[in-house]
Amino acid sequence: MILALLIIIVGSIRTFILTNQRETFTLQDEKNKNEYTIDVIYDDETNRILCNESLVYQNNTKTTLDKIYLHIYPNAFCEKESVPFENSEMNRAYPNGFNEGYIDLKNVLSNNDKLKYEITGDKNDILEIKLDKLLKAGEQVKIDLKYNVKLPNCLGRFGYGDNTVNVTNWFPIACVYDDKGWNLKSYETVGDPFYSDTSNFKVKILAPVKYKLATTGEITEKKTDNEKILYTIDGKMVRDFAFILSDKFVVNKSNYKDIVINTYNLNDDMSQESMDVAKSSIEIFSNLFGDYPYDTYSVVASDFFIGGMEYPMLSMIDENLYNKENKFLMEYVIAHETAHQWWYSVIGNDEVNEPWLDEALTEYSTILYFEEKYGKETGDKLMKTMEVQSRNYKPSDIFKATTEYRDSSEYSLSVYTKGAVAFNEIRKEVGDEVFFNTLKEYYSTYKFKNVNGSQFVDLWKSKGVDIEKIIKKCK
Repeated sequence: MILALLIIIVGSIRTFILTNQRETFTLQDEKNKNEYTIDVIYDDETNRILCNESLVYQNNTKTTLDKIYLHIYPNAFCEKESVPFENSEMNRAYPNGFNEGYIDLKNVLSNNDKLKYEITGDKNDILEIKLDKLLKAGEQVKIDLKYNVKLPNCLGRFGYGDNTVNVTNWFPIACVYDDKGWNLKSYETVGDPFYSDTSNFKVKILAPVKYKLATTGEITEKKTDNEKILYTIDGKMVRDFAFILSDKFVVNKSNYKDIVINTYNLNDDMSQESMDVAKSSIEIFSNLFGDYPYDTYSVVASDFFIGGMEYPMLSMIDENLYNKENKFLMEYVIAHETAHQWWYSVIGNDEVNEPWLDEALTEYSTILYFEEKYGKETGDKLMKTMEVQSRNYKPSDIFKATTEYRDSSEYSLSVYTKGAVAFNEIRKEVGDEVFFNTLKEYYSTYKFKNVNGSQFVDLWKSKGVDIEKIIKKCK
């Protein structure tokens, strides 16, 4: 996610050399992944989604499990005191006043037998499911869930406004079990509090026929009658699944190589500009870091007051940025969220405890976008602004968990701004060849996996680079 930055940049445009081959993923990559099959009915009269979900959970841990945990993020929106917004944001998040959202579980089954479960977590947003038999390492279990989700009238990641229905972080999704055990953090207020495993999805969405759909995954089939439209979507090797509905979308399509790029606009203003940025971003980051591995990418204008938010194969952008006055800011946000397709979507990390791993690298990648597209001088101007901000505002340690920052402003200045400065220092210290080759190796090595800070640092050390020493200068 990105918060608004007010910077004015002028520069020249560069061209790029295209190649014809693109690395994606193989059937072998898809093995031993959690499998989600979800049937969804969207009721626009009650603003609810009615869901049947089948989860085939793969025990990829090294231990025997007697229970598994799922995030049920909608429950964080149930009470005013628990919503993931700061007090200063409430009026923008709820312009019509607070409106609740939640998930209503009907059944949790395995082999048609009811399983015992408990709703826990600081915000009642963790589902603990007790298995009817032990699940050994390497085994899998199928769990069937029936539930309804009440969408709030909210202009955050999750909810609906006048133009769009933002269905994100909406379904029960398996918590990550890593070397620290289960990760059971709630939907926190500061930062992007998400951490999940790469999985495979098959989703069907039934909605009134007037709605167009922007989604994670690839739409493989559409069936319509006079009243309804049924979308069938296949989402392979993605760590989450989000979709956005609107009866006002103006959809543009283009291609970079064999990647279909979609922009979903709420009017024609800036629609070509948003497409140009989306296409350039995919091209630039593919050249710098490694190929974008999916067949589609969508940039979606949304009722979303925070700026931008990344999901696999999809970025949601505040529709208020789509005007000439905000042209630079719109470009910055789209480029930033697109960079997250590499750092968060393809390579995952614990965004609560180590947010710098994706956000600092993504913010610096955004600078690289402007450098590659408009020239080194433009990138240097942006970096100079960030260096001045880091000195003047004296941000905190960039290596803290999101929960340790006082507010979003301190978090943004520390993790985004100071983090980008730290990566620029690494680049200056080691030189462009080592810097970019190491990032390419990082991407190819950890693609579709979750990574931690120690693994990132160790990769640099294997190149003879002590980035800890460089980074410590930025603490």
